[in-house]
Amino acid sequence: MVYVSNVSRPTNQKLLAKQYKISVETLKKHMSPNYKTDPKYRFYNGKHMESHLYEGIQPTEFYDKLENVLASQTNAFKVNIALGYDLVSLTDGSFTQYWHPNLANTYAFKTPVAINSRSDIRKKIISEIRSMELANTLNYPKSGYKLKAITGFKIYI
Repeated sequence: MVYVSNVSRPTNQKLLAKQYKISVETLKKHMSPNYKTDPKYRFYNGKHMESHLYEGIQPTEFYDKLENVLASQTNAFKVNIALGYDLVSLTDGSFTQYWHPNLANTYAFKTPVAINSRSDIRKKIISEIRSMELANTLNYPKSGYKLKAITGFKIYI
């Protein structure tokens, strides 16, 4: 076992890299403040609220990523989710329009939902979103467009 208190020193970086059997360059890359494990993910931390943004995801990834972020919370919290989605034109099927996730017009719930336990995540959030008719719930010009896919979301906690 290696205990290192200051990983900014090159000798300690070598010890840590040796312990985990990785190169020093890989260690430096992962320790960089700009390093992101998922390039589609961004985290914003405010004084009273935090938000997690995913954009450019596949529709099949939506529920897994949503549940992972919510399950990582350690205390009870209130949450609302803004959805980002692609719309396709009914007249010209090749024309698509992307709506960015924001609480002004792409929210999933009218008011934040209180989550008191991990079981609430599936009961109050996941199952509720699955049961929604998202095509009817989302705010967009219905006359000339239809919902193609949810390709992003932002979680407000």
